[in-house]
Amino acid sequence: MRSTILRVFLAIATASTGGACGDDGGFELPPVPPPRDAGRDAARDASFDASRDAGNDASPDAARPDVGVPDASTWEDSVLYFLLTDRFENGDPTNDAQDDDCFDPSSPTRFHGGDLAGLRARLPYLEELGADAVWITPVQAQIGRRGDQCGYHGYWANLDDPLSPAHAAIEPRLGDDAAMDALIEAMHARGMKLVVDLVVNHVGYDARLTRTRPAWFHPRSGCEALGPSEIYCALAGLPDLAHERADVRAWLDDYSAAFTRRFAFDGIRMDTVKHVPASYFADHWIPTVRAERENLWLVGELLDEGSYDPFEPYVATGFDGLFDFPLRRALIESLGKGGSLDDVAVRVQEYVNRFGQVAARRKSQLLDNHDVPRFLTESEGQPEALRSARYHLALALLFTVPGIPQLYMGNELGMTGRYPDNRATLPRWAFDAASRRGPHEGVVGDAFDHFALVQTLARTRREVVALRRGDYAELWRPNRTSRNVYAFARFVGDEVAVVAVNAGDEAVNELSMPWQSNPGVPGTSAAALSGALRERIGAWAGGSARVEGGRLVVSLPPRSAHVWTR
Repeated sequence: MRSTILRVFLAIATASTGGACGDDGGFELPPVPPPRDAGRDAARDASFDASRDAGNDASPDAARPDVGVPDASTWEDSVLYFLLTDRFENGDPTNDAQDDDCFDPSSPTRFHGGDLAGLRARLPYLEELGADAVWITPVQAQIGRRGDQCGYHGYWANLDDPLSPAHAAIEPRLGDDAAMDALIEAMHARGMKLVVDLVVNHVGYDARLTRTRPAWFHPRSGCEALGPSEIYCALAGLPDLAHERADVRAWLDDYSAAFTRRFAFDGIRMDTVKHVPASYFADHWIPTVRAERENLWLVGELLDEGSYDPFEPYVATGFDGLFDFPLRRALIESLGKGGSLDDVAVRVQEYVNRFGQVAARRKSQLLDNHDVPRFLTESEGQPEALRSARYHLALALLFTVPGIPQLYMGNELGMTGRYPDNRATLPRWAFDAASRRGPHEGVVGDAFDHFALVQTLARTRREVVALRRGDYAELWRPNRTSRNVYAFARFVGDEVAVVAVNAGDEAVNELSMPWQSNPGVPGTSAAALSGALRERIGAWAGGSARVEGGRLVVSLPPRSAHVWTR
């Protein structure tokens, strides 16, 4: 059932614009206002947690596969790697050519040959990197060629009604049901988890369903008169499902339930959530998939970098988390473009204040994905060495602030690109450590160094439990001063980690800040640290930290990031 909070938020129109996954091209995000301070009472944590859990206690279906999906809290330990399956690795060339001309590795908008078999073959690469969860783009069969484009990205599903026994076949260029089963089995054998991508906002252009059930879609003309355009109008011209119809809701529920029953994946990334009524997720979709497998991790994509206001009704529906696009924008402004780390501090604190510590740990932060320019592209015009140094600081924050770090294929190499180059196939040299060294086209800095840092950060996060499961308390922010330093603590009882980043060009020596008197750090956690502290990342030399006289004193080299524990 919907919570009272959700009913209030549904009455608020959330006006923001964004792009569609798999749309016709790139897009411009709206201008982003300066981050504002969180003005919400932290006491709302409990009410948000309660509203998220309400209505999600349905028992799993007796027929569901017993796949041992971990409960949501274990996802806090994960490092999530996102890839476009078609652009990762071609493991089965026999499925490349179909009965149309959609296979063309030289075209940025057609299939390149990557498939489920290729991903399975490259699981050791992801293990080497330190990723233990993988999110893949949708695997449903796609419509045929549209102009010069094909649905290589997976967001143009060729669905129909009634559902076939295969409940939407796997795209043949990616493989088949057996290939999907083999991938999941191989991942589970390695202790890895799979997140699949689903779409309930739209179907592909001219999908069969648009002909068999034309009344199930909002009209192209006059849709604004039905209600908010984000809900009732087509996104990038894609046929927009009418969720206000009971038969549409029932069909989507059946489709999602059948897919969840068929494959033993561990989580679902829901596409374009802000274009679907929050009430549909709260009252229908989330209870439906949780009834099939109650411990699925459900994460939503709400592409709005300007505010957390649109997030509130969707957090309240029961999603475990959303992707933190406002924090992405703050990282770009502060590190990609050399601004103040105040932007990052404001966003992290605001998320905790609005949604609570638990929700903050279960959302996911990112530097980029397939719908936005690469992070390193955002820093164009600066010296390459400076771009790399600031990129490393952004990676360090990605792995240490509350939330599940999401890497996008190529982040570990320093790849660049705007649409469509931000969807380029992962280069073959990536899979060989020796070949990563040296200059590469489309890469800023040394790919070997980037890869090694991601490995180090993933290892540090795995070893320091407070970075995964710890609450958050801010210790220091620049406040627009010349010392561009941001410091915070993560703590679980007496397991404490102190994180500090200096984004400035000059060293900061003997910076003293309250520790035992910090109201955000519980007494047990504060008492756990004393004297000199141990640095855990080891990628930046020369930093030091100690606790004396109830204060934390740190020294930071220029452009460095550190994690200290007792």
